[in-house]
Amino acid sequence: MTESESSNRKPGPEKKRISKPELAKYDPTPLYFYTEKDSLNRVTVLKELGKEIYLVAGRYVKFENDSRAYNALTEEEKGEVEKQLRMGRKDALINFL
Repeated sequence: MTESESSNRKPGPEKKRISKPELAKYDPTPLYFYTEKDSLNRVTVLKELGKEIYLVAGRYVKFENDSRAYNALTEEEKGEVEKQLRMGRKDALINFL
C-alpha cells in the first residue's frame, strides 16, 4: 500500500477498554441489544451486581492483554440502546463506556 492510500483511509471506530478487575463488578451474563444501523453485530450492556446501574460497553472487538476492547457507539446508536434499555427499567442509571 502506498503512502497516499494509507493517508486516505478512514480511521476505524474508537476502541474503549474494560480491565478484567473492573469487569468483576458486573454480572457475568451481559445483556445484548441490536441497533437499526447494525442489526448483525450486538451491543454489549453490563449490569452492576446488585444494582440498577448499566454500562453500555459497545460492540465487542477482542480480548487484549488484561482487558476487553469494544468499539464505541455513535450518538444515534447510544440513543437507540438507551431507549431499549429503559423499557421496564425507568429508574436505572445508564452509563456509556
